[in-house]
Amino acid sequence: MTSRAKKRIVLPSRPEPPSVDDILEDVCGAVPSDPVFVCDFSDDSLMPSQEPSSDGDRQYMQSCAYVQLNNQLKEAQVELKEKYKSLRSSGMKLGKVIEELREAAM
Repeated sequence: MTSRAKKRIVLPSRPEPPSVDDILEDVCGAVPSDPVFVCDFSDDSLMPSQEPSSDGDRQYMQSCAYVQLNNQLKEAQVELKEKYKSLRSSGMKLGKVIEELREAAM
């Protein structure tokens, strides 16, 4: 065997991921002017204007698109809940009218 095969490089172990409490403590300790809290992802000026030139640019554009779609889904969810409530109340009113018509027909 060669000397290279005999030597074994020992890599340091990876650090443990932060706990939920550590993450919450970090978020709660952040100042309100932290860029994470003031960044407006709906602003198109954050998006690169040309085709992505690197993997990082492509991933950034995908992340921005994800955030935008997520915001649209949240808006659609609110709208659907409102429409559901409206349809449900209309259905209940219709049910009452049908019941009244049945009673009047007898």
